[in-house]
Amino acid sequence: MKKEPWDSSTEKAKNLKITDFGTPEEVWEMAKPIRSASNRKEATEILKEITKHSPYTSKSGLTARIPGKIIGKMVSSEAVNASFLPEVHYLAAANIDKLFSNAIEPWFFELNPNKNNDGLKARHYLFAPMNFHERIVVVKFTVKEYINPELGKKMYSIEAIDTVKK
Repeated sequence: MKKEPWDSSTEKAKNLKITDFGTPEEVWEMAKPIRSASNRKEATEILKEITKHSPYTSKSGLTARIPGKIIGKMVSSEAVNASFLPEVHYLAAANIDKLFSNAIEPWFFELNPNKNNDGLKARHYLFAPMNFHERIVVVKFTVKEYINPELGKKMYSIEAIDTVKK
């Protein structure tokens, strides 16, 4: 399978349709958040609980764990600013386990030559639908897969992309 350019994952997400995730009825059900968080403190507390139960497996079959040390990064200012609204980012972080279980990996991407790829086999980008104010938005997951299989696959970041699915 031909790999997509490393910097195209966010743009590719804008091409996703509801039917890529399932029937409209299934998607509205899977996209419902099961928890709420509206700030960094709430999201951090929830993430601390969620990490205890990882690894999680995506709809596409990729299994990844959420390392405890990544919690701070996932709710950092840089991560929150990557999403289109802080409110949607905190909501996604608080529901990362449910969202990841519904995530698909429709494309494979080249490694970013501008990043440290030492020990990396691949960077996976998965996408999940999330209901935010009665519309479906796309949440992008970045998962690092290491050459050393003992290191497994680790969730690295999430980002809520400003694209509305109908």
